[in-house]
Amino acid sequence: MINTVTLNPAVDRILYIPSFTRNITNRIRSTKDYLGGKGTHVSINLKLLNTASRAFGIAYGDTGKKVIQFLKDFQIDVQFIYEDKGETRTNYLVIEDTNDCSIIADRGMDLAEGILERLIHQMRMNLKEEDYLVLSGDASNCSDPMVYNRIMKELSDKRLRVFLDTSGESLMECIRSSPYLIKPNLDELSYISKKNLSGDEEIIQALKELDPYQVEIIAVSLGGDGSLVKYRDEFYRVYPPRVRVSNTIGCGDCYLAGLVYGIHEGKNIAETLRIATAASAAAAESNTSVGFDTDRAKQLENLVTIKKLA
Repeated sequence: MINTVTLNPAVDRILYIPSFTRNITNRIRSTKDYLGGKGTHVSINLKLLNTASRAFGIAYGDTGKKVIQFLKDFQIDVQFIYEDKGETRTNYLVIEDTNDCSIIADRGMDLAEGILERLIHQMRMNLKEEDYLVLSGDASNCSDPMVYNRIMKELSDKRLRVFLDTSGESLMECIRSSPYLIKPNLDELSYISKKNLSGDEEIIQALKELDPYQVEIIAVSLGGDGSLVKYRDEFYRVYPPRVRVSNTIGCGDCYLAGLVYGIHEGKNIAETLRIATAASAAAAESNTSVGFDTDRAKQLENLVTIKKLA
C-alpha cells in the first residue's frame, strides 16, 4: 500500500489576474480553490494514475474539513487527525496572463507534540511491513525540524520503502536512514554536497559521493531542463517534451507521484521516468495547483527523451 503524509496541508486559493503591479489596485478576474500540500497532491496524482493510496495528515477547523473533503472526493482513504480548534492554512497563488505565478504561503498551525504522537501512532496501526511511505512537503509548522527523520526512525521496524522530498538539514539527516528515493533539486543537492554544482558531470560526481547512504534512487530535478537520475549504479539524463507552460506549481508533485506509481507497478526505470516526466509536463500545461490531464500525459510520454549515461 502507498501512504502519503501531509503535516501542513492547505487550501490553495488561486487568483487569476491580467497582470500584477505593485502599489496599485489589482483586479481579480476569477478565483478557484484547490487542495494544497505535497503529500495530498501525490495522493491525488496517484489516483489519476489509477493507483490507490492512503493519506495521513493533520487538519484543523473549517479549512481542514475542506482539505479532507477534497481527498474524499477523489475516493482516497483519508487517515487525517482532525481538530476543531484552530484553522488549516490558506495559501494564495496569483497567476497572471503571462503565466507568471507568485505564491503567498501561510505558515500554518503550530503542531503540538501530542498531535504528532497521535499521528505516528495512527500510522503505526495502519501501515504494514514493506508499505510505501511518501514524506514530502513543508513541515515548518513543526517545532522539530527533523520530524521526517523521527517518523522514519519510529517506523523503522516496518521496513518501509520511503520516498522523501524535503530539503536542507532535514534532507541531510534523513539520508542517513537510507530512504529508498530522494528527489532534490539542484540547489538542494548542492547544499548537501557543500558545493555549487553545475553541469551533468558535477551532478554525477556529487551523486556518487552519496553512495555510502545506500539510497536506491536519487532523482535530481532540473526544472524545465528535466532531471538527472541515479538508479543503483546507473545514471539517466531525462529531457522533458516541449510544452506551453501555464504554471509550474505542482509539477514536482506529479513527477514524484509518477516515480512512486512506476516503481509500485513494477515498471522498469526508463518507463517509470518516462511516465513521471510526462505527467509533470502535462501538469505544467494546467493552470491549477494539483492534478494533470491524463490523456495529455499519455500523449507526451513518446516525446520524453531518456539517455543512459556511461
